[in-house]
Amino acid sequence: MISLLSAIAILLLASLAEWLHARRIRVLGRLAFGPKGMPNGWTRIVPVLRPLCLAAFTWGLATLLILKIGSADGGSEKDAANKNATRLVFVADLSPSMYLQDAGPDGKQTRHARMREVVEAILQRVSGNLRFGVIGFYTESLPVIMEARDPELVRNVFNGLPLTYAMPLGQTDLGQAINAALKLVDGFPEQSTRLIIFTDGDSVNLVPIALRPKSVKEVLILGLGNTHKGSFIDGHQSRQEGDILGKLATDLNGTYSDVNERHLSTSALGDLVVTAPLPGHGLSLAEMAVLAMVGGASICALIPVVLEFFGSDWKVDRPKERASQTAGVITR
Repeated sequence: MISLLSAIAILLLASLAEWLHARRIRVLGRLAFGPKGMPNGWTRIVPVLRPLCLAAFTWGLATLLILKIGSADGGSEKDAANKNATRLVFVADLSPSMYLQDAGPDGKQTRHARMREVVEAILQRVSGNLRFGVIGFYTESLPVIMEARDPELVRNVFNGLPLTYAMPLGQTDLGQAINAALKLVDGFPEQSTRLIIFTDGDSVNLVPIALRPKSVKEVLILGLGNTHKGSFIDGHQSRQEGDILGKLATDLNGTYSDVNERHLSTSALGDLVVTAPLPGHGLSLAEMAVLAMVGGASICALIPVVLEFFGSDWKVDRPKERASQTAGVITR
């Protein structure tokens, strides 16, 4: 409304100025335009066109200013959006057994590479107001990123970031790792967090699992590695321990899925999968404002140039022959 009122005010003021200018031109018409006393006929649109262009420029400028002020005042809305965001936290097993080669549809991938594929498939399907986190565990649990808005940070972590070297050597303690991850997300808003845990279940004996905090809405435990045939490492046969992971899912009131050969189903992601709206047609308000400013300013800048060259057929320059005769008289 303010933009429209500003444009109307400029339109009225510019129209008044054009009316006063037209009165002055009529008085000096013969001096400016020769015997006819008036410019070419097409110039009659100028007193109408120029106020309209100035009004369009004013409307565009006022609209952009209002939008800018509105976005600056939206800081509280951004805080509310951050508070209401869904936290998608990946808890990744980084132990040496994850580099055994028995994963994928053909069994030729390492478990870690298969985990990276599953993470990518999840990131490609989820959308909405999300904040991402990654927690890596082996002998200890290490928060790598938390509250990240860009999923590329998650991809970077799973794409060969050597986090294992930041942890002391030893055996994987899955129970301690899960409890540490639950503690890290305990401070998030209630029912705002989804935990997706990747592991093969190869661990020392599980310690009692802590109660799931109120911040956690859902827990998905995704198993990696061959469930039937083990691979030798560190003096034992390592395989995906489905029984252990199923019990862990029960303790956390979550669900367990084997993703060693097949990806996690879209239905398992629930409301994390948000259908993107169809792209809007036409110009946005900001784009229309910019277009009005550019168009109005361009036409106003061109009007004096066009008037100079095409506004009148009357030429005030003296003929060259008379000018040369006059110059000769003066020299004598």
